[in-house]
Amino acid sequence: MKYFEKRFLDVYRPLYIGVIFLGIILDLVTKFLVILYFEPHRYLEVLGSFFRMTLTFNTGFVFGAFQDNAIPSLIATGIAIVFLIGYRWKNYDLGNPWGWNLVMAGAFGNFLDKFFVKIPGTGFRFGFQPNVGEYIGVVDFLDFDWPDFLLFSRWPAFNVADSCVTIGLTILIFTMKLEEEK
Repeated sequence: MKYFEKRFLDVYRPLYIGVIFLGIILDLVTKFLVILYFEPHRYLEVLGSFFRMTLTFNTGFVFGAFQDNAIPSLIATGIAIVFLIGYRWKNYDLGNPWGWNLVMAGAFGNFLDKFFVKIPGTGFRFGFQPNVGEYIGVVDFLDFDWPDFLLFSRWPAFNVADSCVTIGLTILIFTMKLEEEK
C-alpha cells in the first residue's frame, strides 16, 4: 500500500514549483533591498502614517515562540514545512493549488531568511550568531496603521512571505468552504 496516491510531480507540477520559487525570490530580494537601504526601526512614510516601510526583525516563530533563539525557530519552521509538503501531497485534491503554492512560497521564504545574519547597509551573511550591529530573525518591513480597535497601536510589520501565506490561506479557506458546500 502506497502512502501517497500520486507522484510528487503530479501534485507539485513544474508550473506550481516555478510559482513557489518566484514567490521565494520576490520575498528574499525585497528583504535584501530593505536590509541594504533602511536602518533598523526607522521608517519611511509611503502613504503618510497609514503605510510606512520600517526595517524590523522577527526573531521568533508563530506568535513569538522561540523568541531570540534562531536554532529552535529554524527547526520548528522546517518541521512545519515538511508537514505542509506531506499534507498537501497526501490531500492533493483539498483546496485550490494556487493557495497551497502561495503558502509554500511564504513558508520557504521565511525559512530561508532565518539562515542569515542581517547587516543593515551591507547585506547578510550565513550564520546564527549576530555581532554588534547585526541582527537575526526574519526581516519584516511592511508597516500599516489599521484602526485602533485591533488591539495594536500599529499592526505588526510583515513581509512578502507573510503576505503570500495570508493570501494563500485565504484562498484555501474559501475554496475548501466551497468544496464542503457542494
